[in-house]
Amino acid sequence: MPSPAEQPDITSLLLKAISKESIFRLVNILRDIIRHSPEGRKIASKWLLAAKDDVKAEPVPTSSTGPVTSGQLSKEESVSEPTPSIPMTSCFERCLYFLEKFDVTKNSATSCRYHVDPDMVDEEFFKDEIIAGIDVDNEEYREAWPEKFFYTCCGRDLVEEVCQVGWHKVAKRPSKRVIPEEVRWG
Repeated sequence: MPSPAEQPDITSLLLKAISKESIFRLVNILRDIIRHSPEGRKIASKWLLAAKDDVKAEPVPTSSTGPVTSGQLSKEESVSEPTPSIPMTSCFERCLYFLEKFDVTKNSATSCRYHVDPDMVDEEFFKDEIIAGIDVDNEEYREAWPEKFFYTCCGRDLVEEVCQVGWHKVAKRPSKRVIPEEVRWG
């Protein structure tokens, strides 16, 4: 068996194999790597974890007069040497308003741009389609007639600017996974 120095570079072969695998299998491979490899844990921590002190969120009004700070550790310090003594958290969370993931260490008062209410259909414009039983509340119609969908919070349509700018807010997850009874008992 050739030594590691004599083996050809397998990076391109691994990248090709990764592109052919399912997400499910890749997640399991990553889990295996972080369970068995200190270097794998270090790399995964760098990409997926943040020190809790580095998490930025909308300041909560307090009775103190001092400013709210994000902590003493920089992102580089917190991820390059993950230790159990530094409280860590997930680096990415799903935003309640934006509905996509965001980096919790880069959150700011201008990070999130959103509407408070969901968009609505201009039913008068699509009256004939609605009477005919055609579902116009879909992406195809939004793409074709963006000016005929509007937000009730501000009256703007899909091509106009958003009405709210602020901090991303983490979407709360259920504290306990609920499995329907018919699935549990077969």
